[in-house]
Amino acid sequence: MRKKHLIYSDLLRRKIFIKLEIKQKILKSAEKTVFIPNTYRYLSLYFKSISPRRASIIQQINRCFLTGRPWYVQKYTRYSRFKFRVESNQGNLPGFKRASW
Repeated sequence: MRKKHLIYSDLLRRKIFIKLEIKQKILKSAEKTVFIPNTYRYLSLYFKSISPRRASIIQQINRCFLTGRPWYVQKYTRYSRFKFRVESNQGNLPGFKRASW
C-alpha cells in the first residue's frame, strides 16, 4: 500500500512540474531581461516567488519504478539496484546481461 502511494505521489509531482515548467522559464527570462520596464520585472519575480515548490526540478526525487525505493536508483532504467540485478539476471532488460568471464 505504501509503495503504491509513493509511486503515485511521485508521478503527480512530475506531472505538476511538467505543467508549470514553461511558466517558470518565461518568468525567469522576464526577470533577467533588461529591455522591459522594472515593474514587469518585479511582477515576474513576485509570481515566481509565489509559485508552488513542486514546480522546481530540485523537488523531483528519482524513485524505483517497481518498488518506490528512493536510494540507488539508476537514471537509465529507473530501477533500484536490487530490482536491476534481478531483472538483468532474468534477461528482461534488453542490452544488459550478466557478467561472466
